[in-house]
Amino acid sequence: MNNPLSIRPSKDIRNNYAQISALTRESPVAITVNGKEDTVIISHEDYQNQQKYISELEAKIAVYAHLAQAMDDIKLGRIQDSDDAFDEILSDLENLDV
Repeated sequence: MNNPLSIRPSKDIRNNYAQISALTRESPVAITVNGKEDTVIISHEDYQNQQKYISELEAKIAVYAHLAQAMDDIKLGRIQDSDDAFDEILSDLENLDV
């Protein structure tokens, strides 16, 4: 999807849908209304790829946010020895009413 944007008038959607559909497999198609770009059409495959890419970026951002919080905790001294942390977790699990 690295090809330049194709620009077509809105009437082409009605009159030449098959051609516009084929164009979207090569590059996005901008639809104009009264000579101004109004809508962009992309192929379903490109749409799915974009959605997947967005989801992956959101997941990375979430990881980076957790890492940033961890770095802040370290800088501010909000740390605990791992043995103490595991002992506390195990104690909490043993005290659960199941």
